[in-house]
Amino acid sequence: MNIKLYTAARATLQAKAVESLALIDVLLTNPTMVPDHTSLVDEITKHARLLAEYEGAMLTLEQYFGKKPAPPQPAPPPPPPPSEEASPVTEEQLMERSESYRNSPPGKKRRAPTKKRSTKKDD
Repeated sequence: MNIKLYTAARATLQAKAVESLALIDVLLTNPTMVPDHTSLVDEITKHARLLAEYEGAMLTLEQYFGKKPAPPQPAPPPPPPPSEEASPVTEEQLMERSESYRNSPPGKKRRAPTKKRSTKKDD
């Protein structure tokens, strides 16, 4: 199936359905749009039928050619249970794993961030 043709056909039907819906809304909210008020009901029913036709065609297209649901994916294996005693990370492991640890100067501890004092100006 050519997905681009399917998408174009569905978009065309959807656009025409929205157009019919908008015309019905305009006719119901502003009946002066139709010069001959006796045909107002006929115009509304005409566009209601068109709306039903376009929506029905969209549903039919989706039913026969819409995207099929993907087959269910197998569940991923459960994570291994955590060991009861986790071994501490050694300095060598930190050097391998952490770029920021490798870039930090040796033997220097970082200070915790301090709060900035707010200064009030006397008026």
